[in-house]
Amino acid sequence: MNATLQSADSCAFAADGYTQLDVFVQRAEQDHAPTIRLHADGACVAERVMDADLYRQRFQIDLDPQERYTLEVVDATVPYLYLTGGENLLDRGIRVLDAATGDPMAGDGAPDFTDPTRAAVHFEPPEHWMNDPNGLCRFQGRYHLYYQFNPYGWGWDNMHWGHAASRDLVHWTYLPIILEPQRELHTRRGISGGAFSGSAITIDAEGRPCPGDDAAAIRFYLTRHFEVPGQPDTVEECQTTCVSTDSLTAGPETVVVRREGADFGRDFRDSKIETGFGGALMILATNLPSDQVPASGETGVSDANEGGWFTLSPHGEPDVDQPDPNRIPAIVTFRNDTPDLADDAWTYVGPMVADRGYAEGRTYECPDAFPLDGADVAIGAIMHIRTKDGCFQPIRWYTGRLDEQGRLDVGHSGWCDFGDCFYAVQSFRDDDGRRIAIGWLADHSGVRREAPGRANGAMSLPRELHVRDGRLFSRPVDEVYDLLIGGELPMSGEDGDWQVPGNAYYADLRPTGDCTAVLADTGEVRWTLECHDGEVRCFSQGAASDDLACVTHVDEVKRIEVFYDHGIIEVFVNDGEAAGAMLAYDERKNGGFSVSGDTSCEVCSLRR
Repeated sequence: MNATLQSADSCAFAADGYTQLDVFVQRAEQDHAPTIRLHADGACVAERVMDADLYRQRFQIDLDPQERYTLEVVDATVPYLYLTGGENLLDRGIRVLDAATGDPMAGDGAPDFTDPTRAAVHFEPPEHWMNDPNGLCRFQGRYHLYYQFNPYGWGWDNMHWGHAASRDLVHWTYLPIILEPQRELHTRRGISGGAFSGSAITIDAEGRPCPGDDAAAIRFYLTRHFEVPGQPDTVEECQTTCVSTDSLTAGPETVVVRREGADFGRDFRDSKIETGFGGALMILATNLPSDQVPASGETGVSDANEGGWFTLSPHGEPDVDQPDPNRIPAIVTFRNDTPDLADDAWTYVGPMVADRGYAEGRTYECPDAFPLDGADVAIGAIMHIRTKDGCFQPIRWYTGRLDEQGRLDVGHSGWCDFGDCFYAVQSFRDDDGRRIAIGWLADHSGVRREAPGRANGAMSLPRELHVRDGRLFSRPVDEVYDLLIGGELPMSGEDGDWQVPGNAYYADLRPTGDCTAVLADTGEVRWTLECHDGEVRCFSQGAASDDLACVTHVDEVKRIEVFYDHGIIEVFVNDGEAAGAMLAYDERKNGGFSVSGDTSCEVCSLRR
């Protein structure tokens, strides 16, 4: 469905100050030699032939920044290409081209997105598939968001790291892909993996961790993954590191941590580095044999259970799929006490926290841990669990104190988000001391619809985290309120009803009793929020998500904030006491909001 340059086609474009063309090529016929040629002034100035053993390949071709070119493709398809290089790239950004026409599609020099399904204020890639946020950091005056990305199409595939940067956390500039899958993954179909999720720390010229605005480089840590799908024993995962001095290109990778023995789970990934505990901890997601996990009631274990069941599917029913009763999700840590984080100095500490309350979960994914507001916090998404309300693969938080063995004495736990899509959250500490987190809005219910120029993936608004009375709070960062919320919208002819030009709004409700709000009504799908006796409940009608509800309970609902952005819904209760993200399909250019019951309400536009 994407606007893909097909075999024997060509497209024309001007370099317009850029100095490099990045082209992602896919073989059309196995026994042919895929070729791309770049023409200028009627002459072929560059030719690239795909390596004989590959079915996908990235080509990077130098350009004269003043020249106009025609790209010719033979026996291949080009699903993604962009202009890069040249002056001020971090500010200017890449220019993504429509692969069929050569016209600017996204980034510098491109017109604003006209597809009404695209988000106005939430980050989405230019097109194609995106998942987990990676490598979040502040570096030399900018915030950097790296992310899991497939430049070849709409669905998940062998993983690359995409990249965007921002001066203010809310306006993002598209930048070149920085990491690619292992070469062997593109030698034949039927194997998968790539540059899986990881994190970043900023370092000085001697390699020592330091604040981002004082840093000389970014050190990345990530998981390299290989498997033959359907054959669990083929899964191989290890943790690697590499360094970037410009945030755009990375040096060679070194393997620093492998599985700690044969009993360790083959799920062993998503390395998150945290220096706030003294030294450096590498936090990893895995599962462990039950007899290697502390018993219930001991330090390092959470026994809390709020209901739910094991399932392999986002809409799976109870007692259909069978978990492994011998393994338990665990967040484990490795430690490095050298000043420059020497590659050979990582040593295994043990499990920080294991969840016996949800022991049937397959594993954690995308773990995190950090000190905050006088508490120690651990976070992990529990794979293959549905909550009692039907939400899939929720993220659990745990607060307490780490003991001398690096185990968390869990005092409180709960869900990071009560919605149906918030996943793979990653946090970082910015130079102002804020703990900021971004999550991937995973389309578990499959509401997004493929079309040229659309993205299959979005990120949450950046959230600032706090711990209050042992509970994890999350609320949009101040920049969201300062820069994205526009003028107040007037009510239409009826009380409690607003028309929303542009289909993106912010609603601020102050309930004094029961109330009901219609967040979106497309004529096909409706999302409703109900507030009653300390419960906030969001649910859909007419969508694949109708078999679940997004529910949270607090002692008293004092405030409900709703951010609605072309089908992306984020709800915050009591200034972050609870947060819930949901997805709808909404192709309207203009939208609406209505509320009834005992509440005051102010509605404002959301703006880029």
